[in-house]
Amino acid sequence: MYLFARVTFNTRRFRIESWMKAFPDPSNSPAHHTRSLTIHGRQLVTAAGADVGRWIRAFHNVEHLHAGTRGLGDDQVSLVPFHGLSPSIRSLRLESTHARPSEVFGLICSFPLLEDFALLVFGYGDEVDGWSTPPTSPRLTGSLELRSVVGGIGPITRLFLDLPNGPNFAKIVLACVDETDFKSTTDLVLGCSDTLETLNVSDYLQGVFLPVPVLDRYLTAC
Repeated sequence: MYLFARVTFNTRRFRIESWMKAFPDPSNSPAHHTRSLTIHGRQLVTAAGADVGRWIRAFHNVEHLHAGTRGLGDDQVSLVPFHGLSPSIRSLRLESTHARPSEVFGLICSFPLLEDFALLVFGYGDEVDGWSTPPTSPRLTGSLELRSVVGGIGPITRLFLDLPNGPNFAKIVLACVDETDFKSTTDLVLGCSDTLETLNVSDYLQGVFLPVPVLDRYLTAC
């Protein structure tokens, strides 16, 4: 149970195909001992494929999920097969080349006990209109980390405010691209003003200065 508490699939060392060969029957695999699951790069594409969708459901006791899709096109990866993977998931980290906000939040809302969320993204899709507010959502009482290189983090921060039960983060880490990012994230910070204990705001490109009015709003929220 300790050997398989943490499992990582990547293209360099441990491939999904190796796991499937070693444990062809998901019901008898040690996946139910896994508490931390990491899937990187093209291994995520393989994991989401219909031909192996059955074995991924064997990781039903995972508490920490880390999915990395950097280097892949936005049309290559679907997060839908990972919805509700484990009812015990409390921590979710996504690293994406091109994130679709509606799909990201669909995944978030499929984990009722989710507390911590981190997203590192290089760009966003345009389809925010595809998002419809769900009837329920996790309370998100832990930490939030958002970093974006292109397009800013505004498209994601705005959707957090639409969640029925949150957000209620105790810690927020934001890496902004421009002044628009700083302004859009203040609403998120204000929305967590009753629960927020730690706030870390920086500029991703190390060349953007925090405007005084925006800083005042952050301080008011805290």
